[in-house]
Amino acid sequence: MRPSRLLAALLGALLLTGCSGLSGGGPVQPGLDVSAPIAPQIGLVYPGPDARETQQGIVSGFLRAGASSDGKYDNARKFLTSRMAERWQPDETIVLLSGNESPTTRLLDPATVQVTAPVAGTVDADGRYTAARPGSSASARFSLTSVGGQWRIDGMPEGFGRWIAADDVPRLVQPFAVHYVSASHRATVPDVRWFPLDRLLTRLANAQLAPVPDHLLGAATTAVPAGARLLGDAVSVDASGVVSVNLIASRLAPGETTRENIWAQFLTTLTQDPTVTAVTLQIDGVPVDLDGVEGPVSSLERIGFPPESDTASAAPVVRRGATVAVFDPTGSVRQKGASAGPSAYPDVPADFTRLALSADGAETAAVDPSGDGLSRWRGTNRYEVPPFGADVGAPAYDRRGFLWAGAVGSGDARLFTVDTRVSPADLVAARAQPVEASWLAGRRVVEARVAADGDRVVVLSTRPDGRDVRLDLAGVVRGGGQRPERLSAPLRLGTWVTRASGLTWVDAQQVATVASVGGAAVRPVLVSVDASVSPLPEAAGARAVATVGVERDLYLVTRENRLLSRSGLRWVDSGQASDLAAPAG
Repeated sequence: MRPSRLLAALLGALLLTGCSGLSGGGPVQPGLDVSAPIAPQIGLVYPGPDARETQQGIVSGFLRAGASSDGKYDNARKFLTSRMAERWQPDETIVLLSGNESPTTRLLDPATVQVTAPVAGTVDADGRYTAARPGSSASARFSLTSVGGQWRIDGMPEGFGRWIAADDVPRLVQPFAVHYVSASHRATVPDVRWFPLDRLLTRLANAQLAPVPDHLLGAATTAVPAGARLLGDAVSVDASGVVSVNLIASRLAPGETTRENIWAQFLTTLTQDPTVTAVTLQIDGVPVDLDGVEGPVSSLERIGFPPESDTASAAPVVRRGATVAVFDPTGSVRQKGASAGPSAYPDVPADFTRLALSADGAETAAVDPSGDGLSRWRGTNRYEVPPFGADVGAPAYDRRGFLWAGAVGSGDARLFTVDTRVSPADLVAARAQPVEASWLAGRRVVEARVAADGDRVVVLSTRPDGRDVRLDLAGVVRGGGQRPERLSAPLRLGTWVTRASGLTWVDAQQVATVASVGGAAVRPVLVSVDASVSPLPEAAGARAVATVGVERDLYLVTRENRLLSRSGLRWVDSGQASDLAAPAG
């Protein structure tokens, strides 16, 4: 699965060992533009040091040479002493700068130079992105010594890799998904990380050897044998774009399904590179054969994985007062709104809040006026979900027939699901069941949205007093009958989000919400599963967000009950609406 978007802005938290600290504050601003496709490898190499270079010039030259695209960094190492050249690992912490100006250098003493620059975020050696607080700066100190009458760097912060200017990011490092296999259905599950583009296929193949990350553990599995490594620590690519992967590993677990799974993982991960046409796979030099499949594999369908399921579903609905009607996003901007004629949906009284719509359009749900209950509508009938907790959060359906809602239940229970495949009149079978997630103890779940794949959920939660807003991504561990039983450990997204309302998946890689980031004014933002954040056009008074397709089809509802639709770089008033609900997924 290819990441749907290489996000344009990177915001959040940064801490570098050996740094003097970060300066905070500042508005939310667009950051690094990484929306372009993979840049061609043009072999850009910066020169080594000049014999007469000053201490500050040596440090500046080293940072600049770290933006080399050849992946060898030979010239960058020429700025270092031989001892330091052996120790320096360019793929340790990579700092992504928020601008293109050269870092500021300051000579603290004849042998010490400090550099400072505005920062957007960092990428660690595992490819995990950490956003920097808006307006932050990164600082690092370098120790120098004279070698043969020329200055050379002999000390740098522990784990220092490279600093990359904003314009250099698209050609040097970008996000890609490493894929695992769903534990509950026949599909792959993505884990998005950032990778340098030199030796990209080898980097992706090596990443695929890693175990399932904690935030997907239980929801996904891997068929790659533990301890497996690449022969020669590399993959090869022929002139036609066929990638050959040869693993050195203990014996692969038996079974055709296992072989199909390991094929699916490598194929889906490696074909994100548009130059790849197909993949071959061997373990200890022996081809991983599949029944009825010969030669290189180019598609999941060839190895027994079904094509991506049709995501077509019910049309979204809009509520005006108590009236719920089909929303038509295909008309002109000023005609968008409830369709003419009688509604196929029952009225939902205005004091019921946070309207939700099932994937098939068969039912709607909303929070009761008291805030401590949940109701469902089928046809003209309203059904009350048996009480399960207080302070009920916004409901949301998934595509496997479950209605999700947060609530303060007994003990540590904070998240619940209702099986909508059974009759809502069956007060036993239709009772809300807790989803185990110990990391939500003591918190209030404002909203939980399940991705279309059904394997991942993003949870918006706060402390009981509304502070300490968190957006967390976690795997959904399902039991018999696909019932959600528990969530994996959380992966925090949008680190610097301090206020948030509304939540919707835009595609497989990002969600949208209305939030304040780093204390800035509330506005719509996109939050990627790689933890980066991208601001959307400002929209005064926005309180909820929904999508009827992709990012350009995002809609907002304001505190004044107006519906705003996206029009280029602005939002346009599209009529009255107290709620807009899109089908699950």
